[in-house]
Amino acid sequence: MKYIDLSHKLNKDTQVYPGDPKFVIEKFSTADDDYFLSNINGSPHTGTHIDAPYHYIKNGKKVDDLDINTLIGKATILKTKREIVNDSINIKDIDIKNPIEKIVILKTEWYKHWGNDDYFTKNPYISNELADMLIENKVKGVAIDTCSVDKIGETKIHKRFLKNDIWIVENLTNLNKLSKNNYYSYFIPMNIDAEASYIRAFVKDE
Repeated sequence: MKYIDLSHKLNKDTQVYPGDPKFVIEKFSTADDDYFLSNINGSPHTGTHIDAPYHYIKNGKKVDDLDINTLIGKATILKTKREIVNDSINIKDIDIKNPIEKIVILKTEWYKHWGNDDYFTKNPYISNELADMLIENKVKGVAIDTCSVDKIGETKIHKRFLKNDIWIVENLTNLNKLSKNNYYSYFIPMNIDAEASYIRAFVKDE
């Protein structure tokens, strides 16, 4: 048995969503001071992260309110049949070979653009039609290898999922290593009083 890491590494060069504060790791003290200590500043929406309902829903759940049992479990991998650039992902664009589990990982291959200028400007995004299908299947979480479930500058898909108590994970990576239709998945955030959190996302490869 092994585990496949789906998380981007965070460092001073990590890209951030347009308009978000830059992610900074500063040395607060060094070995010359007897120990190393870092000071970290940045949005919790940096890198691979989770959005809780409070991100857009007043009085919605914050990250520390999320049921940890919904963050761990069997996930269905939905792969796009073609490369999609700056356009919506519709039901006809994905392979659905198995029943939809409570967690869905949407594999678009857009993570390969990570580090390029177009990563945050031309991402594929979830259509209303696909969002409807996932909501009707009563999923608990949607994870994707793009910067957003929405088209850049829009928020409607975020709001639809979060209003239905569906958490969102964005900026997955290494999805080329997922060859099966289902994996046991883990999306582990900090226990933090906030609308979002950095996470370690990984799956069990049995």
